[in-house]
Amino acid sequence: MGQIGGFPQRLESSQHGVPVGNFGASATAKISIDASFAGAIIGKNGVNSRQICRQTGVKLSIKDHDTDPNQRNIELEGTFDQIKEASTVVRHLIMNISASSGRAEKPMGAPSQGASPNHYKKKMCEKFPKGLCTFGERCHFAHSASELRNPLA
Repeated sequence: MGQIGGFPQRLESSQHGVPVGNFGASATAKISIDASFAGAIIGKNGVNSRQICRQTGVKLSIKDHDTDPNQRNIELEGTFDQIKEASTVVRHLIMNISASSGRAEKPMGAPSQGASPNHYKKKMCEKFPKGLCTFGERCHFAHSASELRNPLA
């Protein structure tokens, strides 16, 4: 298990008998991300994931995390150089998403000071997992389970 750009990652050789350090050897990497980023990484109609594949040459897929339902695994398949480049692109995309949504300062959906209970997000956004929500932090619906608020709590 290694780390590229601060994200935990596992590289596996897909050619049996080929040492992991060989140039051009095919490998698979898994990057665990918060589930709320999955839709944005895919992008509207898959535009972001297709661009990453074209730009870097990797095969990209997003799958459910093995143990944590709030996480997703991005699987990158290609050469080590392609995976390294794709990991960097994914890391930059996540940083841009975080910066534009303001997640670095406070969790998405957290109410502002003095907000009334009527402003809590009580329903999941149907467009966000598909990468179609254009409202970001201003969306009236929750983008992850952690944003959902129980009106009685």
